[in-house]
Amino acid sequence: MGLANDYFLLFHGKHIEQTTTYGTIDNKNQDDFFDISALILCASRKNYEKFISLRSFNDLVSKVTNKEVKTLDDIYQLQHCLLDSLKVDTKNIHLEKLHHAFTYLLEENIIDNSSHKILISLFDPEELTANDEIDNEETISEEKISFKEAKSTLENTINDLKEIFKTDDFIDELESTKNYLGNQKFSIGITGVMNAGKSTMLNALMGEEILGSAVVPETANLTIVKHGEPSASVFYWNKNEWDRIESSAKQIESIADFVKETKSIFKDQLDELIKEESISEEVDIKNLAKFTSAEASGKKCNLVKYVELKSDLDFLKDGIEIVDTPGLDDPVIQREEITKEYLSQCDLMLHLMNVSQSATLKDVEFIIDALLYQNITKLLIVITRADTVSKEQLNEVINYTKTSIENQLKAQNKDSKLDYILKNIKFIPISGKMALLHRTGRSQKAIEAGYPIENTGILEIEEYLQETLFGTNSNKSELIIKGAKAQIKKTIEKEIKSFNYELILLSKSKEELEADLEEFNKKKDTNKRIFTSLKEDINLYKNDAKEYLNTLETFLNTELVELQNIIRQRVYNDVKYSFEKTKKRPPSSRVKTIIETAIKDGIIDIIRDYRYKFIKKSQSIGEVCEQKYQDLGFVIGHKNDNFDARGFFQDDFKAGFLTSSNEVLVSKITNEVSKTKASKLAELNRSLESFIKDEFSSIETNILQKAKSVSGNLIESFFNQIEEPLKTFEHKLKKDEKSLQERIANFEQNEVNKDEITISTHKKIKKLKNINKGLKS
Repeated sequence: MGLANDYFLLFHGKHIEQTTTYGTIDNKNQDDFFDISALILCASRKNYEKFISLRSFNDLVSKVTNKEVKTLDDIYQLQHCLLDSLKVDTKNIHLEKLHHAFTYLLEENIIDNSSHKILISLFDPEELTANDEIDNEETISEEKISFKEAKSTLENTINDLKEIFKTDDFIDELESTKNYLGNQKFSIGITGVMNAGKSTMLNALMGEEILGSAVVPETANLTIVKHGEPSASVFYWNKNEWDRIESSAKQIESIADFVKETKSIFKDQLDELIKEESISEEVDIKNLAKFTSAEASGKKCNLVKYVELKSDLDFLKDGIEIVDTPGLDDPVIQREEITKEYLSQCDLMLHLMNVSQSATLKDVEFIIDALLYQNITKLLIVITRADTVSKEQLNEVINYTKTSIENQLKAQNKDSKLDYILKNIKFIPISGKMALLHRTGRSQKAIEAGYPIENTGILEIEEYLQETLFGTNSNKSELIIKGAKAQIKKTIEKEIKSFNYELILLSKSKEELEADLEEFNKKKDTNKRIFTSLKEDINLYKNDAKEYLNTLETFLNTELVELQNIIRQRVYNDVKYSFEKTKKRPPSSRVKTIIETAIKDGIIDIIRDYRYKFIKKSQSIGEVCEQKYQDLGFVIGHKNDNFDARGFFQDDFKAGFLTSSNEVLVSKITNEVSKTKASKLAELNRSLESFIKDEFSSIETNILQKAKSVSGNLIESFFNQIEEPLKTFEHKLKKDEKSLQERIANFEQNEVNKDEITISTHKKIKKLKNINKGLKS
């Protein structure tokens, strides 16, 4: 808060803009400059006529400015210029002169006790010096700190603010921001083929055998591990999901065996566990293997979609959630779809490869898919069982993996993406078994085997996780802290306005307050009409946005139909070309690559266009709403900060649209191609069209549902933001009216302590301003 703002608000009870300059700083070196300044700063609307009528006053004024002072506004402008002069190179000794002058004026009855207290408070050397120090600190570049440090600092700031705040609503907002910080989740996805060593490494990370042979041998299900009171719940397939499994069994032999086995074991009991909506049950952690192990008798794991484990381990305390996936080579493709759904929301992915069977085709395909299509920006590849090979062999495995990725990219005509992929993956070898010994109180055994904890790889993995999730360069952490800071700053600004209004009320007489209340009541109906009109307009635009979703859905439908034609045409053309050039059918691996690449690239392009159209429409609505606000006199910021649709939706529509498995479609088409003849290409074309249409139905439904859900939620959030200035202003008016009424009702009582209340409120404002300055983005 500037000195001029402080002065006019406290001493005059209003804000006054500076419109001219009086050249006062040129006279600052005069011996009596500060004495004259004190006298001029004492003039107010209540006594200015007495001051101006005195020749001696005008003579003194002429010593600090060459302009005449004839009106109250002239006095205000001169006071502004004096305050500007005081901000430049003013020492404590000068402020002491001001204090002596104010005291002299009090003793001579030129000012009253109330004015004296306020003026002394305003020109307090300690506070002005403290403000200078804060301003100087602002020029120092802020070093980046970790998420945990930043979170702790913000939580302490919120606690300090709650001690200063007076408005209950704003205290609730602070608490909401604190909850937002405390409830953030950081998901780690763990993937790999069967026997990659996922459970062993996770147990080592968590410091307890919560997963793996001790509890969940050979888990066949997705397992989500969260912090909480230790418990376990299993979630079963719903009817629609099980129907899809049975349908895919007609095409894929491994799923046919799975369905046959399941029906044989459960018979009529299937209907008790597979319902229209998924059912779940809490189970004893010690008996969890009965529901999740592929080796357990009873095969209950066949009916379990995923498992949720809660643990009170320290590793999970900071909001970490672990998504431990079944093997990539799981025969049930529906489990792969669920895995992709969860992984698309993960903040970090660890892909494990057993050193003795690393870089399988499944591994390589998954790595490429994750980085090119699943919105994963960083991928840690963990080479497990590193204690079973030499360092040279480990390096060979890493180089072989890189070569395999390059070869697969070439097969997909995406060799240009090699540098991008290699830049975003990191390799860390680990001996999970040795790390687990260290973390479960059996360090000596690992050391005797030649593995101190530094050599196991677990410390390097932990460092990578901490830095990626919570470090100074973590994008998610930075966004969370920025969001929290922005919300705290908004709340502080609202409370400052509230305190400012209290200061204005404290400076007024009872008659002025009653006149203000009467004026307030006169404007009520006008404000009500404005609010109603704005709300109706915003609702109209909101309905327009929702209607536009129907247009976008039609766009999606059209584009997805066109994508089916593109896939059919690419497969058909490749088969035809192969017959013409080699007299042979193309290999199944090539056909698979053509289908997979066409689907993935096609869907990404469609969603990108959908996103562009959605943002363009939102931006248009935002600009119209902003203009409406401005037409009605609302000041809502600048550079379209309030309704910046592009910024608001920058991270949306980027994940979760490529989770459907294409294996059934690939199987149907490759089988058909393997039987076709050069003379029967027309029949192949018709079959391709039929297969693609049938299998695309579930992909289309999935994408349409997700796009509608994401868009609907975003529209609600966007319009909440659009309506925020209106809600804030409405809230302010109601609060101001209440404050005005309370001030009138308690006028006599508050008048006794008015000076103390004024100075105390002003100090709170200064504290809030200083805290706000410290909240650097």
